[in-house]
Amino acid sequence: MQQLVKTLSVYFITIFMISCNGHEEKRNPEFLAPLTIEIPSELAGNTDAIDFIKSSEIAINEFSDNIEKLAFDGKTILAKNVDEMDSFDQIKLGKMAIQFVSNSSQMKNTLENIEKYAENAKANGINESQVKSLEIIGNTIENRITEINNKYENYFN
Repeated sequence: MQQLVKTLSVYFITIFMISCNGHEEKRNPEFLAPLTIEIPSELAGNTDAIDFIKSSEIAINEFSDNIEKLAFDGKTILAKNVDEMDSFDQIKLGKMAIQFVSNSSQMKNTLENIEKYAENAKANGINESQVKSLEIIGNTIENRITEINNKYENYFN
């Protein structure tokens, strides 16, 4: 019984120390810098649009960081021929594929939300300049994807 109490005490102390550590994983400095979407002056008083733009900005930065993390972590695995991979490498490759599909799905949802938001804004009487200003999000996404493509253009060379 005394051994059980000691074991549980060590277990709870360890969990407590880990949870109190509060260390947040630092962002890799080699990743593209997080982007900031400027709020167009036409939307200065539109809190819904501002909230939407800011949430899109967060989603774009998350997507970018996740893609870069996959590229950074997976270079050694992706450079191998499938026949050369051991079981661990194959599991890691499968995990990376799932993460990539998940990231892509999240970005697809963000793009669909942008389109729906613009359509709803236009239908609810928001003027054309405000709707046009929301296109900045789409342009920002396209620019970030281009930056990622350019950065990893020679990934395996």
